[in-house]
Amino acid sequence: MKTILLLICLIAATITALASQKKESTNPIVGTWKFSSQSAINDFQKVFKNDHDYQTELFVFEPNHAFNHHFVNKVGNLVKTLKGKWKLIGDKIKIEYSTIDYSMTIGYFYIGTDLILGQNFNHVIFTKENLDFQNVAAK
Repeated sequence: MKTILLLICLIAATITALASQKKESTNPIVGTWKFSSQSAINDFQKVFKNDHDYQTELFVFEPNHAFNHHFVNKVGNLVKTLKGKWKLIGDKIKIEYSTIDYSMTIGYFYIGTDLILGQNFNHVIFTKENLDFQNVAAK
């Protein structure tokens, strides 16, 4: 009887873990996002600098709640990477940089395939990239 109960608990735990993994991997925010545009005032102004060493920026949100914020120059080479952790809290995302002293909790939503971080006229827009960052940087 104890063996059957233990087996049932083990199967239930396995199913729960697999369901959690599937939910995590299908999160629409997971993936590579390329900076598209921003409002004049937004929460990323301390991070997005008008630096001529890079042309674009990429956010890579990983399923394990880590992220990389890559700065790429005009020829596709990586100039700088900032790292951190992210988590969804209702209709907001908490982004905590570990390589710089900065964190924010901001609203997020989608318009078509674009990810909007912020709200109203205080936002940054990212377009979904279907490539991994390594492939983008290799071009």
